[in-house]
Amino acid sequence: MTSTLYTARMNTKPNLPDEIWLGKKEYSAWTDWKVNGWLFVATIISGASDIMFPQVVREWPIAVRALVALVPFVLLLLWVRSLARWVRGMDELHRRITLAAILFTVSATFFFVVLWHRLERAGVFQAIFTTRSPASWDIGTVGHIFLLMTFCYFLGYRIFNRRYQ
Repeated sequence: MTSTLYTARMNTKPNLPDEIWLGKKEYSAWTDWKVNGWLFVATIISGASDIMFPQVVREWPIAVRALVALVPFVLLLLWVRSLARWVRGMDELHRRITLAAILFTVSATFFFVVLWHRLERAGVFQAIFTTRSPASWDIGTVGHIFLLMTFCYFLGYRIFNRRYQ
């Protein structure tokens, strides 16, 4: 019975977390692109619409602006799907470590973004960094969150991987 469960993946090796860790010996750009490609595209679209040309986007019709605002989130759902497929292809130990790191990443990123937003709304950054222009310090793009999540993932993976070494 169990032999039929594993025949579809019998000739393939399990996925390794080091395959998407830039700088590691096992790093594979192709695997990294397959896992994180949708996140990269969402980051580019969000960054371009929020940072590079915000005045241009404001002049577009409301339907197009709504589409530009929603597309990164649709792409993030596609990224979650590819990430889940990649994690499902791991062996039990790597899956456990990676899922713990992902849970840490999501929790830490959520906490940090909410805290940052509250400090921005309270005017803490404006008080510390006195500027003449009303610049926003809020974390508003997928790119900011992508960088924060990347940092938290690598930190979490290091923390949870230490237990098994």
